[in-house]
Amino acid sequence: MKAILTGLLLVFSVLAVAQTDDFLTLETKIKDHIKNGRWDEVVVTAPDLVIADPTKGNGYYYAALAFLKLNQPEKATEYLAQAEPLADEKLQASIEELRKEILSYRAANQVLESAEKQEKQGDKKAADEWKRLWEMDKSKTEFALNAVDLYVEQKNYPQALDILKDASLAKDAGAQTLYKRINNTPEMNRINGYNEALAQGKQNMKNGNFSTAISNFSTALRFQSNDAEAIKQKKFAEDELAWQTTRKTNTLESFETYLKGNTLRNHKAEADDIVQRALIRFGNKAASEKNFKDMEYYFKKYQQQYPNGSEIAATRQTMCNAYQAAADTDKNKKTAYDQKQTITYLNRIKSICSGTPALESAIKTANRKAIRYGRPSRGFIAYVYDSLAPIGLSFGTINNRKIGMYVSVKANEALFKGGSFYTVNDQGVYEDNVMDDIRPTGATRTNHFDGMIGLTKKIAFPLWLYAGGGVNYSQAYIEVDEYNDSGRFVETEWIKNTDQQFFKPVVEAGAIIDIGGFQIRGGGKMIDFEDIYYTVGVGFSFRR
Repeated sequence: MKAILTGLLLVFSVLAVAQTDDFLTLETKIKDHIKNGRWDEVVVTAPDLVIADPTKGNGYYYAALAFLKLNQPEKATEYLAQAEPLADEKLQASIEELRKEILSYRAANQVLESAEKQEKQGDKKAADEWKRLWEMDKSKTEFALNAVDLYVEQKNYPQALDILKDASLAKDAGAQTLYKRINNTPEMNRINGYNEALAQGKQNMKNGNFSTAISNFSTALRFQSNDAEAIKQKKFAEDELAWQTTRKTNTLESFETYLKGNTLRNHKAEADDIVQRALIRFGNKAASEKNFKDMEYYFKKYQQQYPNGSEIAATRQTMCNAYQAAADTDKNKKTAYDQKQTITYLNRIKSICSGTPALESAIKTANRKAIRYGRPSRGFIAYVYDSLAPIGLSFGTINNRKIGMYVSVKANEALFKGGSFYTVNDQGVYEDNVMDDIRPTGATRTNHFDGMIGLTKKIAFPLWLYAGGGVNYSQAYIEVDEYNDSGRFVETEWIKNTDQQFFKPVVEAGAIIDIGGFQIRGGGKMIDFEDIYYTVGVGFSFRR
């Protein structure tokens, strides 16, 4: 029995060795067919490999590979599915690669069909599709040339040249000849001229030759008039040239001119710092020389241009100190004019640095002296307030014997606030608007302005009566939110309601008490002979 078993084992071993030899021989033969591109032979031989060893998936794999090369991706997929359950680790990796090839083949076929279809239809996108197909397999020179032909037809020469200068076409004489011919067309001369001018401009920018750079970018724009890059670079060069000129001139006016200029103002922060320091220096010099006009000019300019500047408090204190020194000198002079000057200086201190009891006492003393040195007819300036228009100015005369005259203007804060350029009416119809999506917020405001002229009459010192009339102007605004076409919020605007604009008669009357150059008033005004508002005011009078 043992001898029989040994014999059977020997027979099976011989058969297995023979079967293995057959498998390897067939696989070698198939690989040779693959090497030489004999895909039909691979299709015929691959099934024999399955018969030689049904436990391996190599035969199915080779059949799938052959069918793919024969442009039959469906059959290739079928055989690949049969190979996968029988695959070892090495074969599984090959199967994955082949599966990717099948997907790429199908994708390429779709692009090919799309390119052919679009080319027949005359679609400009056909050139892009041929280019994409060529990029999938750059050995397909015909795809590249198809794309080039279509790009040339469209006069899209840069795209055509990009393909022709690819390394895969470097040895193609026809492609290189075509490259030279296209590169010499008027259109490419224009493009090359643009590129050369732009490159020269950028180099001159690096070298600090901003004027030459501007000329270069202008040349580039002559080749391509609306080119964003050339426009951007030219604006940058113009700003650098403006800054270079400003630093060379090195005056306050030159830096202010730069800041107000139409260039990009990339050096705004540095220019602002220089201007601020110059305004402080010139203001301090004027204060030390008692040149109050220049002092206020420079300091006020600083305050207006740089309201959050670090020297705001210092400028105010310097002005107050200068005015205080001048007031201390003039207050001892025995003329009404000098006392009035003293009052003026002290009032500037009050306006700039706020009032104090000592300051008020000095003003009263100066006023008493001014009265004592002569009590002529006087002019006055007063701040006037009423509940409708709280910001007001009244100026005129309060005479000792004759009737005086005055002019008053009053407004509310809303009058000084901006509004948009477009309008609305009571029916909600907008005119001259840019945005289509405009949403009222529900907030409203009304601008008010009074302009009046009237008479003053002395009753008994220090009391005068005043009465006058004029026009009240009112204009209603509504607040709206603006949104762009995408529904995103852009900004909030105030817009004028054209149906709510009125001009009405206004009259006023009241009393003025003027003591020592300090003036207070109280009274009332009536608009359109219906609405009544109280008015108050404060100011000062001066010798005429």
